[in-house]
Amino acid sequence: MKKNGENYLTLHLVSDSTGETLKAVSSAAAAQFSELEYQQKTYPMVRTVTQLERVFKNIKEEKGVVFCTLVEEEVREKLEEFCVNENILYLPVMENIVSVLEKYTGFEAINKPGGQHILNDNYFKRIEAINYTLEHDDGQGLLNLESADVIIVGVSRTSKTPTCIYLANQGIKAANYPLVPHVGISEELENIKNTQVVALITSAQTLVEIRRKRSIELGLDNTDNDYIDIHKVEEEIITAKRIFANKGWPVIDITRRSVEETASAIMNILSLKEEKNAEKN
Repeated sequence: MKKNGENYLTLHLVSDSTGETLKAVSSAAAAQFSELEYQQKTYPMVRTVTQLERVFKNIKEEKGVVFCTLVEEEVREKLEEFCVNENILYLPVMENIVSVLEKYTGFEAINKPGGQHILNDNYFKRIEAINYTLEHDDGQGLLNLESADVIIVGVSRTSKTPTCIYLANQGIKAANYPLVPHVGISEELENIKNTQVVALITSAQTLVEIRRKRSIELGLDNTDNDYIDIHKVEEEIITAKRIFANKGWPVIDITRRSVEETASAIMNILSLKEEKNAEKN
């Protein structure tokens, strides 16, 4: 598909911070259009008119839609003026939200660039969670599994790592443990009592396709390979399900779920557990 065609869109994301908020919002919106192919061009840390003027050239070269999160009024007005003159659709993503909050609370917004990234307790909690998750990826760091907020268990290639990384960015310490055929679970995992364990599963066919692609990427020989043999994979999944059932762990089928959807389901499980614990106390 050619760029700038009817089904192709460029999203210019102009932010006075990292641009992550705009990426998430614009991705969620664009995902609602199944026939649309799009690209995101992000311009982070734009806080002065001089910095903004460097962005104009890029937008002119490949027009599309401009989303922004700019709290400095002068910078925001300059961008809006440019978009009007160039006949480019423009949306200040935060403006309406902030206005509603001002109206409801009676407080005036501080209009501080990157205000959501202040080094507060939540920030340090997120950094701690990311460090913990990286140290407990793929079965590492078994000695302090009880320190995790959640332990993700599943056979190879069930999106355990990306799901844990996503959770860590929400401030949740997530460890992941791979189920290896004919090995079972470790003594450390077997003895887990208080930490929530969640199991991930998918269909055998999906798993084989993912594993085959991974094997090709790694340059591995796909002939006579139990790792991608459909019958062996089916047996592997049956064994895993048996373990999950015996342990009473909640199971999430990720076959038609994105990483974000899987993580949301896990966060819901954790939330329900917190509510039950609160009721007991």
